[in-house]
Amino acid sequence: MLKKKGNSSPNGFDTLIGKNASFEGTFKTTGLLRIDGKFDGNIEVSGDIIVGKDGRINGNIKSNNVEISGIVEANVVCEEQLKISSSGKLYGDIEVGSFVVEEKGVFDGKCKMKNETNPETESKKSSKIKAV
Repeated sequence: MLKKKGNSSPNGFDTLIGKNASFEGTFKTTGLLRIDGKFDGNIEVSGDIIVGKDGRINGNIKSNNVEISGIVEANVVCEEQLKISSSGKLYGDIEVGSFVVEEKGVFDGKCKMKNETNPETESKKSSKIKAV
């Protein structure tokens, strides 16, 4: 997870909100975003997000992959994988492709798993199947 293809900075991430920084508002970017500071607002990334141990987010997140080691109070929409490390805490609802919580990681919210197929389409398919 969180392996960036193509151009990336020498440090391995494209955008950094450092430990002593705080940001308020809406943030949109591409590539790999790392947050080690405080963020209040909405984040939309065409790429991946890493929330470091000192990272704090209050808002909403939309991304391909998210890895949380800090504290996040947000609803998260993750196209692929959401991972909460042993030091991570997530308070909010999620919609994800896959979900991993390490031992001692915290998740408090509702989880909706995305799937490749539409349930209505699947029920129509199964109703058309006839026993021979």
